[in-house]
Amino acid sequence: MRGRRPAALVREQVLAAAGELLLAEGMGGFTVEKVAAKAGSSRMTIHKWWPSRGSLALDGYATVVSHSLEFPDTGDAEADIVTQLLAFVHLVRDSRAGRVIGELMGAAQTDTELGLSFRERYSRPRRELAERTLRRGVERGELRSDFDPQVVVDQLWGAVYHRLLIPDEPLTDEFARALVANIMPGLRRENSVSTPAAIQAFVDATNAADTEAFVNAFTEDAFLDDWGRQFHGHDGVASWNKTDNIGVQAHFDLQKVEPAGEPDSYNVTIKVRSHRFNGTGTMAFVVRGDKVASLVIS
Repeated sequence: MRGRRPAALVREQVLAAAGELLLAEGMGGFTVEKVAAKAGSSRMTIHKWWPSRGSLALDGYATVVSHSLEFPDTGDAEADIVTQLLAFVHLVRDSRAGRVIGELMGAAQTDTELGLSFRERYSRPRRELAERTLRRGVERGELRSDFDPQVVVDQLWGAVYHRLLIPDEPLTDEFARALVANIMPGLRRENSVSTPAAIQAFVDATNAADTEAFVNAFTEDAFLDDWGRQFHGHDGVASWNKTDNIGVQAHFDLQKVEPAGEPDSYNVTIKVRSHRFNGTGTMAFVVRGDKVASLVIS
């Protein structure tokens, strides 16, 4: 005789069954009876947890799509938003999830219980994940602090929902990227000072993969510290460049330059892409004339 299943397992199996049934048949074919049969549960058990067919459908949908809608955290808010927005576009455009979320949104307009569940269990948690990513960008100094994250969420994900529900124009990857490209310039923090020539040479030489120009951007007695690994002079700079910079095809995107307090000292926020490291970090520079005298990466 089979033992009684733990309540948590029953709930998990009901949600999985609800999600699978919903994606397969849509709201038109979705019933509590079918979910109960698929999950090997009873209608009474299901109604104990979900007061309506709509709330069960919504939780089932959220369960099966949650992994596809996760937000990465790479240290670059803009890149994370692009990644998630593209994942959302692919989900609603290339799978049955798009049809289903449209049906759920439509049904929520007249089903009060479903409307409440939609806000509390799906749309509000989704918005909070997006807002959290934007707030992280503010905390890291990538983004300004004087914008409303909720409005930005509406501008980005709301535009995708608009094309999903009113398909006058195609829902494409290019559209998703254009949304971010149009909005993010207004959110980024601008450099507070002009970029010193030495730091600009450091960036330009890296992006041009010009090893000679990169080494010559430093003074002959330069000091470089990369998370405790120390390098000295042109030979040390050349060694670091080979293993950690041009040698791994690094590309720099200058985000912000701020005075560090001491003369000719600057804290520079740089977005890095390479075969070894991708993300946004801070580099502390000391310049001497048109050369970098010291660089500390931490």
